[in-house]
Amino acid sequence: MDDRDYVAQALLDSLRSHAMPFAVLGPEGTPGALELSLERRALAHAPRFLGRFSQDFDLRLVELERPQPGAWDCTLAWNDEVGHPRFMSVRLVGDYWRGLRRYLSAEELTAGTSDVRFAYGLIEAAERQILTDERGAWLSALWQEDSVAATEMLRRFWRDAHAQRVLAHAARTGSWSAVRSQLGAVRRRLRRSVPLRLALPPAAFRRRPRITFTGRESALRASLMGHVRSRLAPLGLEVFEGEGRAADFRVVFDAPEDLGRDLDNVVAVGKAQTLGAMVAAAEAAVLRWLECRVERRYPGAMVGDNPLAARLLQLALRAGVGAPLQLALHCRIDAKLRAPVLMPVPQGIVIERGVVIGRRVTVMHQVTLGRKEGVTGTGDGSAVPVVEDNVFIGAGAKVLGRVRIGRGATVGANAVVTRDVPSHCTVVGANRILGAAEAVAATRREKPGAVVNM
Repeated sequence: MDDRDYVAQALLDSLRSHAMPFAVLGPEGTPGALELSLERRALAHAPRFLGRFSQDFDLRLVELERPQPGAWDCTLAWNDEVGHPRFMSVRLVGDYWRGLRRYLSAEELTAGTSDVRFAYGLIEAAERQILTDERGAWLSALWQEDSVAATEMLRRFWRDAHAQRVLAHAARTGSWSAVRSQLGAVRRRLRRSVPLRLALPPAAFRRRPRITFTGRESALRASLMGHVRSRLAPLGLEVFEGEGRAADFRVVFDAPEDLGRDLDNVVAVGKAQTLGAMVAAAEAAVLRWLECRVERRYPGAMVGDNPLAARLLQLALRAGVGAPLQLALHCRIDAKLRAPVLMPVPQGIVIERGVVIGRRVTVMHQVTLGRKEGVTGTGDGSAVPVVEDNVFIGAGAKVLGRVRIGRGATVGANAVVTRDVPSHCTVVGANRILGAAEAVAATRREKPGAVVNM
């Protein structure tokens, strides 16, 4: 089974476990896409739900936007078994709006009847001006389930008799070519039948992120860009070469590895690497940047509810004026926090310069992340830890030296860590690691819907 099917099923199961009633709106079984309706009260909690779901299933939430007042669009990303990026787009709909027109209410959509799904699918095709063969076949199948109710929907949204006949014929026969060639007219007649409403305006338009490839020009750089563009195509990024246009993220070819060390939106790749290694490094950096972009827009939903002191502290640190708050909270944070960090009790935290902290990391009070000078045999007093995504670090824990805490790992309270901790494992006491990486990964893979990013 396609791993996107597992992720989709896991999302549906998670909605059920959280008692969030839903109905599937779009064509079922479409790989990489899921369209769902939710009740209004549940839709208000969609960002928090998606953030927790991504963390629980070790996924990256790389896009989260509100295109209309009653909808959320998101894109989930993960790596398949050979390291290639995979994506699934999810649309969560309450009241179905397009612009200032409300076509269907949340109550109608969550009922999930065939005629309502038929109306939703046809209106989506008209508004987006896209009617694929797959959607056409799905619409015809819905028509066959209850043609009488579907006919009433046509009369409700298309008052023009000619439009009703054309759409009904296409749904009955399964031949949508005539409708496909007249989608512009179908949309105009639809909009004439549905009045404008006084409501919140549509969300502001956001342009697609721009990714540029710079550095020494060569055929290898062009090949690198082509591979990254192809593998990240589902995200709809604007990818180009050169410095002539403004860009949000830069991939610098044949540059020193430390070029982007202190920058969130730059990654350096070297010609000494293989093409495959360069592609993997570039796309991983782009996905991390996109994930951080979502977290900064919705920190409470993606990371958690930081207390006021923690929010002010991290805001001051980003602005370079964190000294007074650090003094008041007995903290010393010299490292750059590239993404929001959950600090439920932001007192006594020490994070030394150079420490790298990933996304959705929780740091409790009295935690120390830094060097281990004075430890016999280290030989390198400047080495500091790397903490990957979805890590929990308990109160009083100390992570020292050149160590890596893997994705989804847990560092217990008062633990002392001076060696690497594999992904999804727990460390307690002095370097006592519970569970081997291979065993944890195998266990997760046995669970339906589990995706392991090791």
